[in-house]
Parts: sequence; structure tokens; C-alpha cells
Amino acid sequence: MTARNDVRLAAEDGHEQPGRSRPPKAAVAAAMFAISLGLALAVFQTFDRHPWSMLDLRVYVWGGALAGHSQDPYLYTYPPNLHFTYTPLAAAFFAPLGWLDLPVAIGIITTVSVASLVGVIWLTWGAVRNWSSRDRIGATLAVAAVALWIEPVRQTLSFGQVNLILMLVIVADLCMPDSRRWKGVGVGLAAGFKLTPLIFIPYLLLTRRFRAAAVSAATFAVTIAASAVVLPKATEHYWLDRLFLNPTRVGNVRFIGNQSLYGAILRLFGSAAAARPFQIAAVAVVGTAGLLLAAWASRRGQEMIGILVCALTGLLVSPVSWSHHWVWVAPLLVVLADLATRPRSLSAPRFHRWAPWLGAAAVAVLFSGLLWIVPASPARGYAMSGFEQVIGDLYVLAGLAGLVVIAGILAYTRPTERRPSGTNPAAASEEHLAQPS
Repeated sequence: MTARNDVRLAAEDGHEQPGRSRPPKAAVAAAMFAISLGLALAVFQTFDRHPWSMLDLRVYVWGGALAGHSQDPYLYTYPPNLHFTYTPLAAAFFAPLGWLDLPVAIGIITTVSVASLVGVIWLTWGAVRNWSSRDRIGATLAVAAVALWIEPVRQTLSFGQVNLILMLVIVADLCMPDSRRWKGVGVGLAAGFKLTPLIFIPYLLLTRRFRAAAVSAATFAVTIAASAVVLPKATEHYWLDRLFLNPTRVGNVRFIGNQSLYGAILRLFGSAAAARPFQIAAVAVVGTAGLLLAAWASRRGQEMIGILVCALTGLLVSPVSWSHHWVWVAPLLVVLADLATRPRSLSAPRFHRWAPWLGAAAVAVLFSGLLWIVPASPARGYAMSGFEQVIGDLYVLAGLAGLVVIAGILAYTRPTERRPSGTNPAAASEEHLAQPS
């Protein structure tokens, strides 16, 4: 019997393989996570140049208070010169925050965001690995302890942003079995709150989950209709006056914090007029290629990779993707850790053992905050040197490189049987990425 068959049979029996990495015990991982969370809160509140201001949460509370009094939040400016940029549905959702003291709102948004990070990692492990609940808890908390330190997560917590919460809604929805009648509601709700999740509707269409795509689109339409009833003036202003098409309302889109293709091209060419043709071409090419790559991953049995590629594509093609929007790097760490700890056949090249760990280390370094070593003046997007241009486009370049690497991996490896979303992968196929096609 071949070594490969030995691995498959043992995996089918549910036994761990020699040399196969086991997750830390749940108690140890819980201690790691608690220590990491405490250190992160202490370090970045005490030593950061910009302690956690909760600025975005303050804008949410302000916009919600206006909505709660039937006012149009898009007509006003929050000092010094900030605008409410989310949908009318989001303004209505934030209205109850106006009833709370700010410290209470801060405690709630921070707690829910951290819990959402853990929830996304838990769901991602469930999508890629058939582990017992105890092992899954240990793996989840271990990765979450690391993910707390990547810059997008730190920034999300620092600003009081909702990125982690929306990511959980989307992942929980897409990880449901395709047979679920209401699959797609989460994507539609997230898109009704913030438009970028709309990219998952063509992904569902390309993967032939037509009912889920229809449910997503219908839910999104319902969010618009509901906001028209609750906040008619704001809804008219946002949608009919095409306020949602004006990216400059969110601030300086040249700023290196805008890690989208548009931001990178704008910083390179200097003006919107010069950048526009290149932006349109880049968005068309990357958007099409990214969606096709995501669908390809799904068809080859790698559903979680498909979801992450779709999210990555959305970040690249959106006119504005602030650095804290890149929280999708957190579940990517899970996928890389899964690849690194899978059992290998005896004939598998050594490269397959250390390459995923190298990838995880590269992700951790690239998204650690290197972006912000660019001095304050060029960081605004003007008169940047070549080195500053590269560092200032770090997430965009990493995202494009990631798409290329994933395409190469999918082309090199054997496909697995596509399984319904929301089910654990067959353990027998765990080593398939180690085998060349």
C-alpha cells in the first residue's frame, strides 16, 4: 500500500498522523488569547502615536442621533470636517447608540468586534478542517491571539469600526449549506449596510448558487425600501442624488490609508483626470480576473479560498478601501495555518511543508503596520519617492501578488470534490494540496 493511501485511510479513521501538528489545548489557547488581548489593549492605548480615538464610532453615534430625530445625516458635518458615509439603513441602525453614554457604546462595539473576530476564525477553521470541537477551539483562539496584532484589526478596534462585525455576517452566511433557503440574507444585509459586499452576488452567480444570489439581491432591495420608509429624505439624498458615487466625501482618497487600486493609481499619476482611464482598466481586469479566480477555487472544492479571493477582489476594485477594511487577512491566516499543518505524503517536496508558514509570516509582516513608516507629508499622497510609493501601496501590491499566487496554487494542485458550503471537509482530501496535478 502506498504512503499516500496510508495517509488517506488513517485520515478516514479520524486518527492523527505522525508529524502532524496539533492545535494547542483549549485552556492554553484561551490563556494565549487573553494575554494577547490584554497586551494589545495596553500597548496600543499607551504607546501608539494615535491612541484609540474611536473616531468612527463617534461619527456613527452622531449620525445615528440625527437619524433618530428624523434628520438627514448627509446634510451635516461632524467636526472637524467628517461626513456620515454609510447607507441610510446604517444610520437607522446606529440610532440606538445615541441613547447610550459613549463609554458604554465603546465597550459594546469593542466587545462585539473582538467576538466577531473569534467567530470568523471559528467558522473558517470549520470550513477547512474536520476537527473536534476542543481542537477547533484551541486553533481558533491561537490564531485570534495573533490576528489581534495585524494592523487592519488594530485599526478597526481603534476607530470603533464595524468591519469585523460585517465580515462575520458575510462569512456566517456563505458558510451555510447551499440547501438553506435563506442563504444570501447575510450578504444582502451587509451590502445594505455598506455597499462593498455586493461583490459576493456575482460570486454566487458564477458558482451557480442562483437562489442564494437572488436572496442576497432581494434582501439588499428590501434594505433600501425599509430605509425609504424610515428615513425618506436621507434615502432620496443618498440614492437618487447619487451621493454613494462620490468617494471624496470619505476624505482624502490619495492618502496612503486608502489601499485600493484607485488610491494607488491616483498616488502614481497625481490627478483624478490622469488616473481615471487607468483606474477603469485596472478595475475591469482585476475585478473580472478576481471573480473568475474565486469561482474557480470554489469549483475545485476550496470554498473558503473562493470567499477570501472574492473579498480581496472587492477590496482592490472598490474606490476606497481604508487599511482597516483589510480585516479579511485574519481568516487568510487560518487558511495558511491549515495548509501548513496538513499531513503530507512521503513523496511530498519539503517546500510544501514550509511554504505556508513562510506565507503566514509574510502576511503578518506586510500587514503589521509597515504602511505607516511613510512620513506624514508624502503619506497624504503628494510628491512621493519611489520607495514611499511602494510602501504606500503595500496592501494593494500584496493583494495583487496574492491573487497570482492563489491562481498558481490552484493550477498546480489536484481539485477536490466540491462539497456543500457549511459542511466539514472530507478528511480524506486533507493532503490534496501537497500533490501536483
